Amino acid sequence: MKLVSWVLLSFILLTACGNKESKYTVNFANEKDKLSYVLGAMNAKTISDSKTESFEKLDKEEIINGFNANLAGTPAQECLSTLQRLFGPTYQDFNPSYLKEGSLCMGKLTGYAFFYDIRKLGALDRVNFKMVKKGFEDGLYKRDTSVLKLNSMRFIMSEFITGLNVENGNKMLTKAKAIPGVQTFENGIVMETIQAGKGPNPGPTDDVKVHYILTSSLGDTIQSSYQGDGKGNVEPVPLALNGGVIPGWSFAIPKMKVGGKYRIYIPWNLAYGEQQGKESLCFMVELLERGAEGSFTKSLKTNP
Repeated sequence: MKLVSWVLLSFILLTACGNKESKYTVNFANEKDKLSYVLGAMNAKTISDSKTESFEKLDKEEIINGFNANLAGTPAQECLSTLQRLFGPTYQDFNPSYLKEGSLCMGKLTGYAFFYDIRKLGALDRVNFKMVKKGFEDGLYKRDTSVLKLNSMRFIMSEFITGLNVENGNKMLTKAKAIPGVQTFENGIVMETIQAGKGPNPGPTDDVKVHYILTSSLGDTIQSSYQGDGKGNVEPVPLALNGGVIPGWSFAIPKMKVGGKYRIYIPWNLAYGEQQGKESLCFMVELLERGAEGSFTKSLKTNP
C-alpha cells in the first residue's frame, strides 16, 4: 500500500536587543493542527528535497499558490503536459519560458494528490487544511524544522498513517465477514470461495503454483501476477508454504483445493506486520498446482 505524496504564513524574522535572532515558531491549538502542519511540511519535502538544480529555479510562490488553490481535489491532468514543457520530454531539461505556469501546475498536482489521498483514507475530518497550507509553505522554504524536528515529524506522520491502516483494515474485515458463505477463522482470516477446486488440498510444507491479485483494504490493486513480467510472459508464481510466504498464506492455502479460486482477507498481523504500517490485505488466489516441498521452489523464498 504504497502509503503514500503532500503552509500559508509570511516568514518574519524578528530581532531582539543585541541583534539576537528569535527562533521561528508556529502555534498549534491542538494535535490536529500539529498533524496537519506535519502533513503539509512532509508533502512539500517531495519537492524541496529533490536535490536537483531545477528546484532552485522554480517559482516557490507559484507552487504554493497552486497547492493552496487545489486542496479541494480538482483534477489537473492538463498540468502534466505543462510540466513536460517545463522540464523537457525526458525531464532532464529546463525551459524558463514555462517557469511560472509550470510552478503553478506543480503546486496544483501536489495539492490534488494530497486531497485525493486524504479523502480516500477517510480522514478529511481529521485535517485542518489551513495548517496544511502553513506546513507546506514552511516545508518548501525549509523552515519547518525550526518548528519540529524531522524525526518527530516522521513519527507523527507514520503514526497517523498506521492508525488509518488499522481502521480501514478492520472495516474491510468486518465487511468481508458479512459476505454469504465465507469462512471466518479464529485468527481473523476470512476466506471466500469464488470457484470451488476439485483437486487435493496442499499440505502445510508443500510448494504451490498460483496466480494472485493483491489489493489494499481500500480496494486498490497493488500487485497482480496476471500482468506478467512486462514482456508478455504470464507464468504462475511458485511458492513455498514452509517459510516462503506470509503467515496468512501458510494458514489459508492448505484450506484450498487445487483448481479453485478464493479470496482471502488477512489481518495485518498475519500479513507484513508493522514493517508495512499494519496494513490488512486482500488476495484473490487461483490455486493451480501443489507439489512436495522444494519441487517448485528448491531454494526459492518469495513472499507474495
